[in-house]
Amino acid sequence: MNKNLIGELPRTTKSAVNHQRRRPVAFGQCKDMAINLVNDTGLTITIPSEGHRVKNPGGLEGWNNMTLGGSVINLAPGASRSVRQTLNIKCVDDAEFEIHYSASQGRDFVQIFKSNDITDKNATLRLTNN
Repeated sequence: MNKNLIGELPRTTKSAVNHQRRRPVAFGQCKDMAINLVNDTGLTITIPSEGHRVKNPGGLEGWNNMTLGGSVINLAPGASRSVRQTLNIKCVDDAEFEIHYSASQGRDFVQIFKSNDITDKNATLRLTNN
């Protein structure tokens, strides 16, 4: 008589258990991500650290809140600044970013960047006022 049919669970090998733990997950993180923000607006702008979003279009999670590694204040036209942070999406080749910023003249802007390859943990986002 086979004991496994009576209710005793079959023993798994260590390699089978390790294989089960490595299954892909729906959610992920892209740690120590660098975003280079380039000011192509022709205006001096300020980019707050909070209020932005990031999305993996192929993932299940949709838009996630994103906090930059720091605020960027008085970024001159043509200048750029890099910030580092951890994103709540996987490092994918088609990430989307929603960035909020304001001009020193009092105008507010929202810009969406699509199809950004961040598999190397780097992105360059060119801000425009169009």
